[in-house]
Amino acid sequence: MNVPSRDDPILLSDEQVRQYIVNGYIILKPSVPADIHQTVCRKLTACLNEGSNPGNNVLPKVPEMRHVLNSPEVQGALISVLGEDYIEHPHRHCHYLSPTTTTKTDAKVREDAVAANCHQDAYTPLGRPRQHYSRYARVMYYPQNTPIALGPTHVIPGTQFNQGITDADRARAIPVDGEAGTVSLTHFDVGHAAGLNTVNQPRHMVKFIYVRATEPVTPSWSCLNRQWKKPQDVQALHDLNLTWSHVWDWMCGKKDRYHSFRKKNSLSASEVSRLIEDLHEVREVDARLQIIHQIAASGAKAAGSIPYLIKILNTDHQALRLAAIYALGIIGQPAVEPLIASLRESGICKEDDSVPKPWNEGAILMDDTAFALTAVGSSAVEALISALDDTSEWTRINAAFALGELDSLATNAVPRLIKCLNDKSHRFVRTVLDALGSICQNVSPFVMDISQFLLKKEPSWEEVLHSRRWTAQDQIRINAAMALARLGQDAAMAEDILIQALDDPCGHVGAFAMDALRRLDSTSSKQAIMSYLAAQRWDESIQEGRLY
Repeated sequence: MNVPSRDDPILLSDEQVRQYIVNGYIILKPSVPADIHQTVCRKLTACLNEGSNPGNNVLPKVPEMRHVLNSPEVQGALISVLGEDYIEHPHRHCHYLSPTTTTKTDAKVREDAVAANCHQDAYTPLGRPRQHYSRYARVMYYPQNTPIALGPTHVIPGTQFNQGITDADRARAIPVDGEAGTVSLTHFDVGHAAGLNTVNQPRHMVKFIYVRATEPVTPSWSCLNRQWKKPQDVQALHDLNLTWSHVWDWMCGKKDRYHSFRKKNSLSASEVSRLIEDLHEVREVDARLQIIHQIAASGAKAAGSIPYLIKILNTDHQALRLAAIYALGIIGQPAVEPLIASLRESGICKEDDSVPKPWNEGAILMDDTAFALTAVGSSAVEALISALDDTSEWTRINAAFALGELDSLATNAVPRLIKCLNDKSHRFVRTVLDALGSICQNVSPFVMDISQFLLKKEPSWEEVLHSRRWTAQDQIRINAAMALARLGQDAAMAEDILIQALDDPCGHVGAFAMDALRRLDSTSSKQAIMSYLAAQRWDESIQEGRLY
């Protein structure tokens, strides 16, 4: 087998990053010898012929896939969308697609099959919030030639910001077909579906998940122009230029996340009032989007539109909700108090539920007001800190989520978030741990407060919450380990606890603990990792009839 050399990562271009932001995916062609893909395909087939899917263990079962994941193209793309210090998530899965037993395989049958399969992935092992920023990415790899007849994965461009998949979305799914070795890199939340396999052979697609570790401070791709512009190939259904440009500015590390969208000449108050009237009268989605974008261009001068924009949140068309979120964000400080009031009201509505309905142990749908408060930026921090004391669990969860999405802008919230770790709600504590991992700055004095959750046992968190038999206690340990990994060398005080966590009964915890130890880069942390991995080593040459 030809083993490729380790070349420098090939970073994405501005155009490729624009496509990723707008469409939610890009296609990569790793420079990996063909015989590696053949070996991978053969081994995957053998695994599945044994009668079970190896799940998260698919990479150690078929370690040749590391050559694809470590290729300059894949590494460079991951660095480009997640930053140089991205984390490899322990969840992996081989999606095996058997030949269909359907006798009719015409175009309509294929389309119907894809539409029925369309979905947004759940997070694992338990739920996490869907996110607008580029924090989670998915690699999907074909080890065999995958023409349309073999049932390639289909993507629904532009749905990565959606809180669900509609019938209109399902009708737009397009195949990501390609030769052996084709890799698609997608935003984790983009809608997708398996195709229909009409060929007499199995189709393998192996999925890997990657996570951003730190907030962007500068473009991590081959950036030649920091000013946003739409890509040449726009496949999204609606013009979400305000959202796209905001995400671009965030990925560029700009202090002003509306730098690319702001206009020099804003509208007068009377012109804004006229647009608000038009927003009431016009019903067509794209026309209303254009109106919201025009309102947003005036920034704080469009404060009169705040009540009307808030009414769009959580209820209207998804594209309009997105536009309203970021229009409120660019209006800024005047929107904070009304948004907090709306968030508190939303919390009251959820208070009768023992578990808030948007909280799903597959993926959590945060309130639009939380995204809008994040979009406002640093002006919303103090109000969000106050909302952490709300009597409603749902309001507190959303406030913690929004603070985490603000990254280091929410540094002042860290002491209050640490106190929130004493809460008995596992949902709130999980969200707070994630927020601390995202904020990072000023968290190091509280490392032991976070690491205690790798050891702590709370009886009320032992309830099984998913068919895969994971508990809230498991997910809390995972979130704590992830937060410590994101802290890098600032987590040094937790080294001994992280070494213990390598043997955690939940494999996700051990994986993130190992990543945290790797980032500590101390002699003792490296020795612990090597000792652990040496014991885990698998002898590929052992087979039936030859045990040693």
